[in-house]
Amino acid sequence: MHKLCFNELGQHLKNHGSAFWLHAAILITFIGASSAPSPLYEYYAREWGLGSLAVTMVFAVYAVAVLLTLLVVGSLADHFGTRPVLLAAILLQVAAMMVFAFAPGAAVLAGARALQGVATGAAMGAAGSALLAFEGPRTGRGSLVNSAASPVGLSTGALGSAALVGYLPEPTKGVYFCIAVLLLVFGTGLFFIPSAGAKTPGWLHSLLPKASIPAAARRTMVVTMPVAAATWALAGFYLSLGPGLAHSITGNGSVLVGGLALFTLFVPGAAAILVVRRWSDRNTLMAGVVCLMAGITITVLAVQLASAPLYFVGTGVAGLGFGSGYYGAMRMTLPLCRPNERGAMLSSIYVICYLGFSVPAVAAGLLLNVAGMQGTTLVYGSALVLASVPALFSVCRRGRSPLTAVQA
Repeated sequence: MHKLCFNELGQHLKNHGSAFWLHAAILITFIGASSAPSPLYEYYAREWGLGSLAVTMVFAVYAVAVLLTLLVVGSLADHFGTRPVLLAAILLQVAAMMVFAFAPGAAVLAGARALQGVATGAAMGAAGSALLAFEGPRTGRGSLVNSAASPVGLSTGALGSAALVGYLPEPTKGVYFCIAVLLLVFGTGLFFIPSAGAKTPGWLHSLLPKASIPAAARRTMVVTMPVAAATWALAGFYLSLGPGLAHSITGNGSVLVGGLALFTLFVPGAAAILVVRRWSDRNTLMAGVVCLMAGITITVLAVQLASAPLYFVGTGVAGLGFGSGYYGAMRMTLPLCRPNERGAMLSSIYVICYLGFSVPAVAAGLLLNVAGMQGTTLVYGSALVLASVPALFSVCRRGRSPLTAVQA
């Protein structure tokens, strides 16, 4: 009787969308936690005498851990269901938050980032797969929230962290305690909703590192994934070096200024997704590429002119490109996989995005010591604009009838 009541409660919650929105909240919180340390990097640098390269390396440790985890356990949710994978990821993330809170130096900080990367990599594929499973017939909410989770999570994590750091008595502890408590609450909620996906054999074989892209999606991904990687390369630059750049160009060293720069990038990204969600695939991707190129160009010009207003304008325009470009890429690609391919497909997409997220940011950290902030921004921005040009031509060549998810 008790088991029957529990199952009926779970089905009731599923029917009313609670399962969908709980997984959305979990995904956003995980992504938000990844940006929470960014406003604190300069504090850590002052306290422990870290240079810009050390800061970007600590940042990159997280991305590498995410990549390796996605390759190894990214498809586990396709074999065990999403609940056990998410519960394990939440426990790992809570442990990472405690390590962050009591880190005595850079080595332990890097260890916390690595543990956080493992937890996030495990959660992203499972939560994203659950969103697709619980989205409802023909709603498209799964692709929408999978795309919006990144700008929403990154913006709230960065600005929320900056605000807490500015007002809490223990700035390097309070933000991590808050995230840990929030995740534990969400983890408890998982016991009251169904687990997406059915148990299937072959989980041990799935642990072999691999990236799986369904044949039906490969042609579309040739166009969409360079755009997705470029958007994440922009995010990687801002999350690792953006607060320092904002402090330099404004002459204000407040941690809130660094958080505001990240907020200015990611909030327009989330807003853009809401605006373009009813546009055609071609127009959405086109708008993303154009705004990305225009915003980066304005930002580079602002840094060369040392103009703070122009810098925030360019960042906002680039944020529009981040949101619409990434959403267009995800919307065209995600529906091309079968239900038993969701976890592996999402993991493959995230591998591409996180390569763009991490490798250019580390290169920027190396370049910063040689070219300075102005020279680094010029080189990095020019590279992103050039990387977007082929995608722009590809979308234009498809004319008025691009290869959409539905057509594929």
